[in-house]
Amino acid sequence: MDNQILQMFLRFIYVILIAISVLFFTYFSWLYLQPFIFAIVLSILLQPFIQLLNVRLRIPRGAAILLILFIFGGLAGGLLALLVAEIIRGIQYLASGVPVHFSLLTDYLSQGVMNLLRPLLSKGEAFTDRLSVNQQQTLEEYLKMAQEKFSETSLSLLNSALEATGLFLAELPSSFAFIFITLLATFFICKDWNMIVKFLKKVFPEALSERMHIFQGEFIQTIKGLLRAQCMLVMISTSIIATGLLVIGAPHPLTITFLAALVDFIPYVGTGIIFIPWIIYQFLTGEFMMTICLSILYMVVMLTRQTLEPKLLADHFGVPPIILLVSLFLGFQLFGGLGMLISPIALMTIQTLVKTGVTKEIWTYIIGKT
Repeated sequence: MDNQILQMFLRFIYVILIAISVLFFTYFSWLYLQPFIFAIVLSILLQPFIQLLNVRLRIPRGAAILLILFIFGGLAGGLLALLVAEIIRGIQYLASGVPVHFSLLTDYLSQGVMNLLRPLLSKGEAFTDRLSVNQQQTLEEYLKMAQEKFSETSLSLLNSALEATGLFLAELPSSFAFIFITLLATFFICKDWNMIVKFLKKVFPEALSERMHIFQGEFIQTIKGLLRAQCMLVMISTSIIATGLLVIGAPHPLTITFLAALVDFIPYVGTGIIFIPWIIYQFLTGEFMMTICLSILYMVVMLTRQTLEPKLLADHFGVPPIILLVSLFLGFQLFGGLGMLISPIALMTIQTLVKTGVTKEIWTYIIGKT
């Protein structure tokens, strides 16, 4: 009996060590081999289109791969260029209009504050007249220190913004290199795809290859479900935004709705990158009614998305909403914003392992049953 328990414990430790090794391998691969990971994912996604051109239309495989990469790269580059152009146009518009409106707003607020503080200042002058010379000098020094501290804080915030801009510009060359390496690796992986598949089938046992094929199919189906849920959320958010912008009479509602739909797919960003600067700008320019309308619209979009997201994702995941909500919260607590992206992927992996019977086989191995 003791020998059986010891063997179960050793098998359990062996499974844990394998799991830790897989996690470490995944982590370091993501850390140092990101372009090639993206290239593998792109190669898997592009295979149906490549097969269509190569088999059905009789286009040579190399030419088919180049054509597919050119088409998808052109679409992605065009959307990115459109987005960057709209952002630059918006920045130019803000740069030309905000300083004047901000100056007017500052004068208005300063005048209002002075009107409110005038009775207090008259009382303060009467109080300071009763102070000694040393006390008055100390009070003036404290006020001067507060003013200097405010100036230092403002300069620090400005320097931080400039440093962030410099870091972003400094990262552009590495980003272009990342994209180039990813596309180049995608081309070579797609070109030698059949040879790579044959090599993997020879290396791994047939039973393991079959299990991996089943796991891949289930995992892809889960990803498709996740994408469908995300598309439904974006469609709902976009419908609310379009309706709201038309009702409040916002300028260029279709363009803004299109941009909101695009950025809503970006993790950690969402529609807030459009609404928050827009709300701040409307407030600074004195358009308080538009500020209130946009704030209400943004709150409705966020509340709707936060309410529907766990339910829709859970329906397509096939797990109860509370489990998905717990995993999202746990991922956020452990890894911050990145955990909100990691936790659904981890949950998809676990669910796929359960569906394919891998977890059951692992447990059978641990307890020693055949």
